[in-house]
Amino acid sequence: MVQIIPTLRKVEGYYGQVETNIVVDSEISSQSSVESDKKSVEVENIDDDFNEEDFVQPHDSITVHDADGKPVTLMTNRSYELRNESGRKWYKKWYDEFEYRMNKKDRVSRFTSFNIMKFLYPSNVTKSKAEKTLLFKVDILIGLYFLMLCWSKSVDLNNYTSAYISGMKEDLKFVKNDYVYTSSITGIGAIIFQIPFMYILPRYPAHLVLPIMDLGWTWFTFACYKANSLAEFRGYRFIANSFGGAYYPVSQYILGSWYGPDELSSRVFLFFCGQLLGGITSGLLQGRIYKSLNMVNGLAGWRWMFLIDAIAISLPTCFLGFFLIPGTPDKCYSLFLTDEEIKIARARVKRFAIKNPTKKLPAFFSWANWKKLFLSPTFYILCVFDTVSWNNMTAFSGSYSLWLKSLNKYSIVTINNLSTLPAALGFAYVALCSFGSDFFRCKWIFIFFSNIMNAISCAILIKWEVSSSAKWFAFLTTYFSVAASPCLWSIINDFLRFDPQLKAMTWIAIYSFSQSTYSWVPLLTWKTVDSPKFRTGYIASLVFTLVYAFWSLVVLFFYKKNEKNHAVDNGIILYNSDPEAQHPVPEFVEKYMEQRDDGYYYLKEEQNKSSIALKEEPN
Repeated sequence: MVQIIPTLRKVEGYYGQVETNIVVDSEISSQSSVESDKKSVEVENIDDDFNEEDFVQPHDSITVHDADGKPVTLMTNRSYELRNESGRKWYKKWYDEFEYRMNKKDRVSRFTSFNIMKFLYPSNVTKSKAEKTLLFKVDILIGLYFLMLCWSKSVDLNNYTSAYISGMKEDLKFVKNDYVYTSSITGIGAIIFQIPFMYILPRYPAHLVLPIMDLGWTWFTFACYKANSLAEFRGYRFIANSFGGAYYPVSQYILGSWYGPDELSSRVFLFFCGQLLGGITSGLLQGRIYKSLNMVNGLAGWRWMFLIDAIAISLPTCFLGFFLIPGTPDKCYSLFLTDEEIKIARARVKRFAIKNPTKKLPAFFSWANWKKLFLSPTFYILCVFDTVSWNNMTAFSGSYSLWLKSLNKYSIVTINNLSTLPAALGFAYVALCSFGSDFFRCKWIFIFFSNIMNAISCAILIKWEVSSSAKWFAFLTTYFSVAASPCLWSIINDFLRFDPQLKAMTWIAIYSFSQSTYSWVPLLTWKTVDSPKFRTGYIASLVFTLVYAFWSLVVLFFYKKNEKNHAVDNGIILYNSDPEAQHPVPEFVEKYMEQRDDGYYYLKEEQNKSSIALKEEPN
């Protein structure tokens, strides 16, 4: 019988898992014997001080201790680079973002020859036909779905500006700063109602959560067409944004669960393509609707836009999400992936050192969770990073459209059509940063570059009294303010990949804080009465932009420090041959590993065949 309803896929193990007996190191327990199968592990006749929980997952890895006594896990069928840090000068490699994130074998060069698979999936492991099929499927299921989801949300968000300049201002009697006040008030709903997703995100299937939330968004977007007063309109928008508040962090959480560090930015690009496409679509649709449907059946053109947005765009996205969202590799609900492909996906994320949610998660209200969140410098570093990225976005201020209207030489239809130009050029800016950061494995440089370009745009608009061509250049480059967002979100995902519960809590916490600042900063800096010059707004954006650019260097420092602490997880075994360094080659290298013809180290064949699980005491 063909399955048509997505349910949890009960697939055991992952690709390449060895299904043989576990052997316990004789130095630890000479009297121990372990038998295992695919579903269970039994431990018999072992010492009293031996704890079964100290075994890592069988069939795939061993746990040992490095020279500092820190427990590390070595995987079977995994290459390890033995790297000597002697004589290393920090300033010679400070710019190399992936210095400790991937070993040299995994950092497949994209320059030797052009190959579409190598470009899109440089870190694929098995290179099997099944893996290639998996990667194409995941790109369609996740990448294209989130493109559609973000597009539908962006159409509605941009529709607010389009409707405002197409008659809604007059119909609902907007005055003074009502435009920016309405944006801020409705944004508060998203902030408040995304907080519960700290708990929901790793526990409940996204293929149910997101479509249900999207259905609420759709209904209240539909209701906007009936609004007869500004207060009523604000109420509908507030509730709609409440339902849509979590789609950003939820989508990034899922994307980060499937892709490697040098694949993720180009997939987040698909997500942002939806946002840019929404900006283009909204203007073109509003222009066409205003021309063709204005006052048809007694409805103003801006009201038709909300109707079409809800029924023809958002509602189909709800339906598709239920079937397309696959969950995560460890908790997969997909109708379209085979068991083998799910196992390959799990093998890939293990190779990338990504921890996805399993059946057992720590108690949400445990103090240990919140201590890890709020006492970690990572939280505050990423919080600043995300906050400045939200508040440098001149692209979404509406200033360009309001400037066009202030010229008094374009019709409403022409203004709506011209309003699509910055977003159309934004495709190129975002693609440059997204694919460039994956191609060169260097996100920070593209964050820095895009912010410098945005700073130039802001500086021109602050001066304002410039030539018409300079002003057009400034407005048409405002989308550099969002071009680095895929790089930003990829870095956040990589920082948080080790703990799914902490990842959910941190994503929502930093996103909520950042978005909350975006609710009040515009009230102070982008006052509607300052239209079309918005001098204060551009000064504020310039400050945030410069902080964003230089904060990327701070993030780079902590990112590399974090990856160095997880070097073994990334396939790199560090040592220092200088006697004064007191950091020799770890004993486990000689004891359990062997160097092969490719120059890299692997677990010895006997370990691979018997899948040793070790419990060692620090030296």
